Amino acid sequence: MANISLTDFVDFAISTPPSQLTKVRQLCSRGAYDPRFDFWKTLREGVQEFHEKGKKLDGVLVGLKDAKKLKRYPSSVKTYGKFVSKQKDLSWFKPPSAIWSYGGLNVRVNPELGLNLGGKKYVIKLYFKDEKPTKQRLKIVFEMMRIALLLDVTIMSAVIDVSNGKLIVPKPLAEDLLPLLEAQALAFMHLWKAVAAKIPAVH
Repeated sequence: MANISLTDFVDFAISTPPSQLTKVRQLCSRGAYDPRFDFWKTLREGVQEFHEKGKKLDGVLVGLKDAKKLKRYPSSVKTYGKFVSKQKDLSWFKPPSAIWSYGGLNVRVNPELGLNLGGKKYVIKLYFKDEKPTKQRLKIVFEMMRIALLLDVTIMSAVIDVSNGKLIVPKPLAEDLLPLLEAQALAFMHLWKAVAAKIPAVH
């Protein structure tokens, strides 16, 4: 059995087969989660506390010493602040979370935010990379949230592209993605077992 994040699963699912093998090798070798290597952790938690507890968003910049973060964080804070300032009737609610399991693979589906925006409820994943998320990535993220979190018409899945200050919502799917997601889970586990067999420390 393997336990991975939604981001890891999406990265795997949209990759070519050779890249999928490389991704699984990286995950097998990575070991347990270490917050020291989570580049966006401070900003991600800062955004959550900004909405949930009313803390100042630019507070995440206080005492920041990491050179790479000093280069990336300020612009993201500024852009996100502009995004929020344009929203009407914004309020926070605790987002649901769940585990999606198939074929021995457990995928953690943990949206960072639950927001009421303009009278609609959204459960939201934050996207921090500079390049815009691809349509393929977004389709899988939206579908995984819908399936795992059992979302109905009253709550919509969404992604906030933090670098560009944009709320992205799903478009109606012309196809059923569940068979594809299940096939990717089986492919992941096949590679995981093959790679893990050569790394005794992996359980």
